Amino acid sequence: MPDMQPLISDFVLKLKRRKVEGSHAVARQTAELLRSVVSQHRMGSTNQAAALADAIHAVGEHLIAANPIELAVGNTVRRVLHIIKEEDISFTAVGIEGLSVTAVSDDECDSGNDDLPTLSAAVLASHARNALRAPSLQTLLDDIPVSTALSHSSSSAGDSDGKTGDKSLKTRKLKHDVIAAIGDLIEEIDTCYDQISEQAVEHIHQNEVILTLGRSRTVKEFLYAAKEKKRSFRVFVAEGAPRYQGHVLAKELVEKGVQTTVITDSAVFAMISRVNMVIVGVHAIMANGGVIAPVGMNMVALAAQRHAVPFVVVAGSHKLCPLYPHNPEVLLNELKSPSDLLDFGEFSNCMNFSTQDGTPLLNVANPTFDYVPPKLVSLFITDT
Repeated sequence: MPDMQPLISDFVLKLKRRKVEGSHAVARQTAELLRSVVSQHRMGSTNQAAALADAIHAVGEHLIAANPIELAVGNTVRRVLHIIKEEDISFTAVGIEGLSVTAVSDDECDSGNDDLPTLSAAVLASHARNALRAPSLQTLLDDIPVSTALSHSSSSAGDSDGKTGDKSLKTRKLKHDVIAAIGDLIEEIDTCYDQISEQAVEHIHQNEVILTLGRSRTVKEFLYAAKEKKRSFRVFVAEGAPRYQGHVLAKELVEKGVQTTVITDSAVFAMISRVNMVIVGVHAIMANGGVIAPVGMNMVALAAQRHAVPFVVVAGSHKLCPLYPHNPEVLLNELKSPSDLLDFGEFSNCMNFSTQDGTPLLNVANPTFDYVPPKLVSLFITDT
């Protein structure tokens, strides 16, 4: 798809340079790019769904490799592949309707049904198994080409009528339906905050004290919704060093009339005994129930467990990842620039000029994320 290559390369470059960050923005822009890929893809005469899935698979591999820590990219690619598979199965089911079923035999010939195309019972049974089997998003980006998973269902009913016009019509309809379904996925990503916030009144009660860390838009909208329902509560906001996004969240909550107290990250254990509930946003939710969250979150989770305080995670379904933290392709962390902790000018006093290479005596580690194991998470609240 030569027309799409500049757009794909541009998005890959943005991911590599961290110009696009955050699960919501990454998932939405990935879905928009994949919708454009589907729109520009030239459908062949046979195995259209398999060819389309292979194209998405190839683009997805480039996007995932560009920034492995943004797991929402892979999640979105898997969702789009699942959409293609669903549409292909529905076309197969429609093609099977009206076809007569016959047992495969060389000795029998039914002349009365010569004008009806026939399918063997084995083909119908295979289709039934595929239609009833629970979808697995975990295997959609395996090394096995996607065409092997879709070629059987595409070929079993796609060529039954033998009419070029009908094939062209089915091809256009498949493409149109996939594009429409990706549009629904984009809308789902955009409205996840509203769907999660609707549940706030069920979990936040009168006079509760809530603790959070840093700034999460999902948490902010969740607390806003509870405030609009006339809930009276108080929020402790750990500042989330070194970026101090908690200061931003505190100002936003105060503007909405929420009683807010800013604390340092190191004060979490000291203040947790006054808290009824911890509500946090995360970067990704792994298949085992563990979460990848902003740095410092594991300390908050341990404090909550020590004092029997519920640790609640609010996250959109685009953050649900079918991978496990021990999978080799999963990158759990990355190091940010040391300038968040120390100005570059301060390093001049820490250089060892007695050596030729001027090796610094001071090293700065600035990790972005923590991994919180599933045993520390009390509840997940998602848009579904």
